[in-house]
Amino acid sequence: MRFSISRGAATVLGLPGATSFRSFHAVVRRAGELEASTRRLDDDVLARAARDSAPLAGTALAGGVAPQFLATAREMSARRLGLRPHDHQLVAACALLTGHAVELDTGEGKTLAGAVAAVGFVVSGRRVHVVSVNDYLAERDATDMGSLLESFGASVGWVGQRTEHDDRREAWSRDVVYASVSELGFDVLRDRFATRDSERVSPASDVAVVDEVDAVLIDEAMVPLVLAGTSEEAPVDMVETTRLVADLVEHDHFTVDAERANATFTDAGLDQLERELGGVDLYSTSGGAVLTGLTLALHARALMHRDVDYLVDAGAVALIDASRGRVAERRRWPDGLHAAVEAKEGLAVSPAGLVLDSVTVQDLMGRYATLSGMSGTVVPVARELQEFYGGLQSGRVERRVPDARVDADGVVTVTQVEKFDEVVREVLAQHGTGRPVLVGTHSVAESVEVADMLRSRGADPVVLNARNDADEAAIVARAGELGAVTISTQMSGRGTDIVLGGPEGADRRRVVEAGGLYIVLTGRFASRRLDAQLRGRAGRQGDPGGTRTFAALTDDLVTTNVTPRTLALAERHGPRLSAAQRRRIVDSAQVIAEGVRRDRHRTTWAYARAIARQRAVVLDARAAVTGADGAASDTQDLLGTLRARLADHLRGLGVEADGAAVTRTISAVLVLTLDEHWSDHLGYLSEVRDGIHLRALAGGAPLDEFHALALRRFDGFFERVLETAAATVARLDPDQIGGPADQLGLRRPSATWTYLVTDDPYGSHGDRFTRRMGTLWREKVLGDEPETTS
Repeated sequence: MRFSISRGAATVLGLPGATSFRSFHAVVRRAGELEASTRRLDDDVLARAARDSAPLAGTALAGGVAPQFLATAREMSARRLGLRPHDHQLVAACALLTGHAVELDTGEGKTLAGAVAAVGFVVSGRRVHVVSVNDYLAERDATDMGSLLESFGASVGWVGQRTEHDDRREAWSRDVVYASVSELGFDVLRDRFATRDSERVSPASDVAVVDEVDAVLIDEAMVPLVLAGTSEEAPVDMVETTRLVADLVEHDHFTVDAERANATFTDAGLDQLERELGGVDLYSTSGGAVLTGLTLALHARALMHRDVDYLVDAGAVALIDASRGRVAERRRWPDGLHAAVEAKEGLAVSPAGLVLDSVTVQDLMGRYATLSGMSGTVVPVARELQEFYGGLQSGRVERRVPDARVDADGVVTVTQVEKFDEVVREVLAQHGTGRPVLVGTHSVAESVEVADMLRSRGADPVVLNARNDADEAAIVARAGELGAVTISTQMSGRGTDIVLGGPEGADRRRVVEAGGLYIVLTGRFASRRLDAQLRGRAGRQGDPGGTRTFAALTDDLVTTNVTPRTLALAERHGPRLSAAQRRRIVDSAQVIAEGVRRDRHRTTWAYARAIARQRAVVLDARAAVTGADGAASDTQDLLGTLRARLADHLRGLGVEADGAAVTRTISAVLVLTLDEHWSDHLGYLSEVRDGIHLRALAGGAPLDEFHALALRRFDGFFERVLETAAATVARLDPDQIGGPADQLGLRRPSATWTYLVTDDPYGSHGDRFTRRMGTLWREKVLGDEPETTS
């Protein structure tokens, strides 16, 4: 039996997600009483009144929010944007200003509430980053809300993936900056890797207002942001290995496991490959690198699927972020896998790479003095927000107008063929009434398949997926038109509201009479929260609407999450199971998937702690060498120590160890050496994590063992750096000592990108395969033999 308690009782008990914002209602009512007098003020007086109102009573946020500020912000918004924030939006703004995460339903005006909060922070002397899940939202919101912020004297900018370095640096200097979490993280990582102030863009870390806070702080936290650089080592010939595996036959020459997550050569397959290679022994020392390349080529051929895992666009492989339904910009698979997919597609093969540094979303957002955020689905992740983000409290602001949406009972079929037949039948039935229909799919391939099925039945759907997400605003805006059928991959973060009757509402009355927007889900997501986000597109601001979810017992969600006993039951008795029994199986799979995600989040966080502490020490030392801000007062003097060690050598060359030119040379060598050793350390820790779960089989605690090994390996880190740096300087020609740093012959990566791979030591079969290939790649191809630790 399920037990539930009222929201009021949850508030009294102090449960996560039940923070009451009732105290802000009185403030908002007082702001309403000031509205008439505020309306008589001109713009300049209005802006001055906002600044003089001390909206946050200082930076401690202890004094609440001033009614006068809310009144002036409301009036200025009406004048500049033509939007008058309603009371619920002002309550949400108060919650953001006091450092809370706020649940506010889709269509209730989160963007404007966030902008009002940003104004309040700025006029209180704070600097604000409004962090979102993608570039589209960052640019849109900076453009749409800019005039409101600027009317209060705030400078506004935004940063996207195509923002050039100088423009990026200028943008980050502004009072309010809109940016995606990935661009923020990559700029922090690149700043850490910089050697000169001119290379840094320096994002501040004062206030963060996070849009789609659950997507940014929970979903994006599953995968750390990883900065990688090009390797100078010659890769395996992936074109040749791809040709060799192209003619292999499944079952005869290779096998794929039941989850389609791992491919393995059979003995017959290895024999054929060795014959094709002229008798090479693939298990010999010399054949190891070739075997690694062949295994990667097989993985790319058998397991990586175009239009599901990646797209081919403009002659390049573009990874798809399944949780967002978008292209994952500037991300690659690591350790040769990306090159294998490129070779499979007949594209130019890119070089291999090595990890330079990484940062978790928790560490990235933990830099901010004040953290707040908003989303339509905050309460389901309230416990995690509290656990991972310094006790971040959250609560809900109720809808302004009651919800009129009707969610029909879900349908669970036995097979996917049956499911898609039901989906098409439902879409056509609703479409026949003139009702606009939005179909939510799980992949590019699935969206195309459903569109083709509908076209064969006389419908004319519009498709929105990772191939055309640049057109998303126009496509989503028209999804509410009379008779429209729109098919989309994941809708989270799409941003644009779906207005009944179309952008101008021309046919609103007819659409309302037809029942409003109808949402069809072609399967459950791995989180009920994502299902709710998609359903929330219907019934906006009290509009009528409806939804129905379709699933199958053969969906990936079910086959990868339910117990073997339940899976066997579904396979044997599926057609005879009742509708309720089928729904219970899918419900169980979704709950298990959510538990796996929470465990992965905790695991990622726990293992990152040891690395984060060591990284902080290294960054302090690096800052001291480069003269950058941020070095701790007790940071050891690596530069002075290295100079002392080299004094005799340098005197023998006729140069002074403490001269300015010589110091520049030593500093450049030391910084590069620090970066190289840190990259090597991360690689070692990755190797340790790949096998650390085996410690549990021996009765050990994997996390404790990992921390112990990380500490043991880090012991003597700086001594090793000094030894390597001293040896490097000793090898320099006399005329290089004191010369320009770019003429020292020191190699740094010529390009950087990010890796797309989960940071979980357990992970899925696919995750573990990818990491295992990374191990082989580093050992066999790049020649990095792992150091053993007793």
